[in-house]
Amino acid sequence: MAEQPKVVLVDYDEDLFTPRGGEAEFMAAAGVQWVVGQWRDETSALEQIRDADVVIIQSLRKLLNARTIPQLRRCRGIIRAGIGYDTVDVAAATAAGILVANVPNYCVEEVADHALALLLACQRNLGRQDRAIRAGVWRRDLVKPARRLRGQTLGLIAFGRVARVLAEKAKGLGVRLVAYDPLVPASLIEQYGATPATLDDLLRQSDLISVHAPLNDQTRHLLGAREFALIKPGAIVVNTARGPVIDEKALARALQDGRLWGAGLDVFEQEPLPADSPLLAMDNVILTPHTAAYSEGAVDDLYRGACEAALDILRGRRPAGAINL
Repeated sequence: MAEQPKVVLVDYDEDLFTPRGGEAEFMAAAGVQWVVGQWRDETSALEQIRDADVVIIQSLRKLLNARTIPQLRRCRGIIRAGIGYDTVDVAAATAAGILVANVPNYCVEEVADHALALLLACQRNLGRQDRAIRAGVWRRDLVKPARRLRGQTLGLIAFGRVARVLAEKAKGLGVRLVAYDPLVPASLIEQYGATPATLDDLLRQSDLISVHAPLNDQTRHLLGAREFALIKPGAIVVNTARGPVIDEKALARALQDGRLWGAGLDVFEQEPLPADSPLLAMDNVILTPHTAAYSEGAVDDLYRGACEAALDILRGRRPAGAINL
């Protein structure tokens, strides 16, 4: 009798993304053993995943690397429970013949909504008005500067699923759309009512900028000192993608010298945001603690999607979120 395949979820975010509990029954119905835990150090994690057929990982950033991946004796697939997959050494997995996949359709609506919320909150200076009232200060002039949203240009950096949904939502607000993504055909960008642009042209044109780029060697500090010097004066920048896509020191300088009107950030180069970050002292910055992906429905989608991808791999099918091989 063949040994039952084993799928291990090696970690999860307890504050927001705890599995709902139905995954074990779903996998058991497919004849698969489902193992869930919080093995956050390399030694204990390897004890659990060394004989796993599929490994699912959520938040750990250094576990699946060139040292540990070759020790996975039976592994056929690694799944990042999320969209970004910078937590997995894809090159090491590829060298070991292990397929890497993500869950590409999870939280798309949520992140697009969060990006739009940050854009609007910055546009209307809501953060500092709220903070002033809570501090007992009634200052109506804190809404200044304020400009009408209709007619402004929204620039989308990267044009994947989230940016496309945001483009659809933003069109109803009367903004002009431009998008930069060297990996997406111009014809597809145009289908969403956006004008394709180079990164430099997008920065020069956009009143509002929303960052959606994945993190890799090409996108780390994609927005740095050179790029902030090109940005249209008075622009607003929002990031719901990955913190290191923006050079935070360069961002802080652009905010301090007035080049930028404001920023809305859900992700940071270091998380949690360090207590000495200059961003904390700026009243034109709105901060959220990497929560854009969350909704009750997104949790269900995340784990069902990860389980379905695992079953695809076990059945010899290529999952929708396959990254390599």
